[in-house]
Amino acid sequence: MTKWLVVGTDQRLRIANELLVKSGIDSEYICTDTFNEQLKQTLISTKPDHLLLPLLMMEQSIPADYLKVGSSVYSGSTSAEWRQQLVEKGITHTNYLENEQFIWRNAQLTAEAFVHVFYEHTKRQIAGKHFYIAGFGRVGKAIAHTLHQLQATVTIVARADEQLAEAEIFGFNTLPLNDSTIFTHGYLVNTIPAPWLDPNQSGTVHVFDVSSTPGCLKHSNSTEYYTIHLKLPGKHFPEDAAAVLVDAILRISIDERGTKCSKENESD
Repeated sequence: MTKWLVVGTDQRLRIANELLVKSGIDSEYICTDTFNEQLKQTLISTKPDHLLLPLLMMEQSIPADYLKVGSSVYSGSTSAEWRQQLVEKGITHTNYLENEQFIWRNAQLTAEAFVHVFYEHTKRQIAGKHFYIAGFGRVGKAIAHTLHQLQATVTIVARADEQLAEAEIFGFNTLPLNDSTIFTHGYLVNTIPAPWLDPNQSGTVHVFDVSSTPGCLKHSNSTEYYTIHLKLPGKHFPEDAAAVLVDAILRISIDERGTKCSKENESD
């Protein structure tokens, strides 16, 4: 039987390990976001065939020498240097954050979690309110759709003409994003994972930042009208988020086995 090891402090990873075990998979869990002595000894003793790592980059990467040749690693953000070490060691690496099914299902969880955050933070209803959404990628689309379904007015703000054109086709208001764009009323939801916003642009419009670190504020400017909300699916829907993650990596592992079998048959 193949062995799995799940690593990370995000509670969705702990639950992901429980789901793997319940499905009959031999899996262990280590609660850490860095390479430490406990993780080192576990890798030496178990020699896992599959390793599931956190969404964010680990504080200290696992040295490739502690990983089994021919094993598979599933992770979120990692360094190019570490990925190259895995390749040289003969280890397969997959970034599940690039898996389309995982991205879209996670985006829907993020959208629903944002609704929870909005209610909790403002004690206001969404119907009849105006929301700017910065960025029209998967998360931006999911949030826009969810807010529209709750009878909010939605304006998509983006730099790319393609995103603005697509948003118009879906019936949303649009606003080109540049350094002089001003947000005048309602709420601003940021989904762009880069610093682009000067507080002078948003004034007293509350900014809900659901992108990844470092957030959208330029130069780490602080404002009482800005809040950042990271890892929303894992915080608000850990069991659902874990199920989405497990489903994605099991599908990926099945595809990997199919690819390996095809290569072996070709070599025979």
